Amino acid sequence: MGNVLAFVSIKGGVGKTTLALETATSLVKNFDKKVLLIDANFSAPNIGLYLDLTNDINLHDALEGTPVHNAIYECNGVDIILTSLHYKGDADTSKLKKIINKFKKRYDFIILDSSPNYEELKPVIAAADKIYLITSPDNVTLKTTLKAAKLAKEQNTPIEGIIVNKIRNPKHEFDLRTIEEMSEIPVLAKIKDHKKMAEALSKKIPITILDSRNVVAREVENFSSALCGISEGSNFFQRILPLKEFLGKEKVNRMILREKFYEDDYKI
Repeated sequence: MGNVLAFVSIKGGVGKTTLALETATSLVKNFDKKVLLIDANFSAPNIGLYLDLTNDINLHDALEGTPVHNAIYECNGVDIILTSLHYKGDADTSKLKKIINKFKKRYDFIILDSSPNYEELKPVIAAADKIYLITSPDNVTLKTTLKAAKLAKEQNTPIEGIIVNKIRNPKHEFDLRTIEEMSEIPVLAKIKDHKKMAEALSKKIPITILDSRNVVAREVENFSSALCGISEGSNFFQRILPLKEFLGKEKVNRMILREKFYEDDYKI
């Protein structure tokens, strides 16, 4: 049965949609998983724009009773449910979890890209099995993102970790240890801001496909491997020097996440 993973933040522009899309693509491309990506940003969806997809039938239609399978599109091997950019109705977003539960047995992972809107975020967190917070390494974004963590805790949805995105100048940004101390949540990936991402956005192709050896694509792959419980790469020194103090914090946390993969009895 598929794991429902929500990528959340209560601040726009942190790269939440990009990371949800890249993770879904990496799980399919690098680990042969069956993935459903849902754009659950009900008022300002972006995935269709990122991939240049149009949606005659979308999530809003499914929430109003249209059979969900009619809203599923395929792109780069990922099944996708888009959301209407121009919807003017009053769909019942609380039905999201019910819709997802109908499809959990068909997928290894269901990934939700959420809205930064606090009210729209509530049904996404309620529908998710696990939460991944997305933040950039600055004070404003981190403290805003932690509001989403508070909401997840109120709804008893487990927060698995933080992905630190758009790292530009570590000299003037929070380091991973500080982020963990402030949030009390493990950092699972650190992703540098890279000019190649602009090219991927322009070409409407995930960086995972456009340039799989790019530093962003590699870190997304590392994170995705942890979701699958698969060892990270084949670094010789990591095999002969497995001591955790030799590894960065995010790598140690991914090792712990892999261990939880078996402890939680994931069925993927």
